[in-house]
Amino acid sequence: SAFPQVSPFVAANVVWTLIIYYLKHGLDLIDLTFHSSVGHSFMGLLVSFLIVNRSQIAYNRFMEFRRHLAESYRSCRELAQHTTVYTFQTQTQDAAYWRQEVCYRTILLLRVTMDALLWSATRHNKWEDEYFKLDHDRDARNSDYDKERERSTISKHFYLIKQLSHGRRSYIDENFRSPINFSHLLKQVIMEHPYYLGYKMPVNEYRDLLQFVEKFITAFHGFRVLIFTPYPFPLLQMSRAFLFFWVYTLPMVLLNDYRLWSSILIVMLVSFGFIGVEYVSMSLDDPLADDTNDIDEHGMSLLVYEDIYLAIYRTDGPDAAVALRNRVLDRYRQGRELECYRSDLKGWDMWEMPEWWHKQRPSDDSNNVHCETHKST
Repeated sequence: SAFPQVSPFVAANVVWTLIIYYLKHGLDLIDLTFHSSVGHSFMGLLVSFLIVNRSQIAYNRFMEFRRHLAESYRSCRELAQHTTVYTFQTQTQDAAYWRQEVCYRTILLLRVTMDALLWSATRHNKWEDEYFKLDHDRDARNSDYDKERERSTISKHFYLIKQLSHGRRSYIDENFRSPINFSHLLKQVIMEHPYYLGYKMPVNEYRDLLQFVEKFITAFHGFRVLIFTPYPFPLLQMSRAFLFFWVYTLPMVLLNDYRLWSSILIVMLVSFGFIGVEYVSMSLDDPLADDTNDIDEHGMSLLVYEDIYLAIYRTDGPDAAVALRNRVLDRYRQGRELECYRSDLKGWDMWEMPEWWHKQRPSDDSNNVHCETHKST
């Protein structure tokens, strides 16, 4: 409700009205009222335009945010359902594992995206903190550090990717990179299907699966645009300055033409209306914060998880659905998804190809023989 937040401003304006009246009629000390309301009326038109324009922009941004959420949820559901529908006739252990892996990676992609959005809305003070704290001199010259790095459980890839950056990377930069990395992993899992299914899917089928991932990433980039392009601060500053000046000078106009109690009633209604609309616009600006009126993105994500479980249940049975749910719960026990993502960055699995790929990859010797034969030919 807007009443608790707006009531202090209304009460302050009522007290200000009583002070103006008391200074003029009680103490006969000073007259703060305006003897002409023309200028104040023109300013009221400007304030009305600014408030309506701001509320309309805030509402449009809110609905665009909601459309991107709906598209991301729909893409995850469709990806899981199409994966199971296209391959349900292949009832092998490897095929069931591949279907579960696609659904599991889909859930992780959705979870890390929602976590990044929630983090951006609730941790503004951490946005610009440095994510990777590099010491290039130590990394390049200190041999003891190299030995320590080799003995560490952290993979060598983590140290290498830190050196790929072109500058300082903040938490907001890396957090919004996590869905992009997870989508790449999901696409790779989708294209691993020939090894697990025993055949290559028709091109239109696996292209559909990849297209759902693309739709999700399109929605994610829509989130990025909204978050990194907030309402213009100069326009916001001018709107609020004119709003509060007009609202708190309203008693100076009314007390010249109306009685005290009539003025107080008008001041209360006008103050509540104008400041209340501004407060609603402020709430719409940040739809993923932790207020009661904000979007419950986590609750809606849980419904998507359940729909994915049902798709696996119908295709591979209850045991497969329970196994998928347990994998997701194990991930939850490790902490927030962004924390899990940071752990993944330090591991090996995220950066290396699967074992079966290395077994099927031609050796360097065979490649050299093929090149020599081609040259002789």
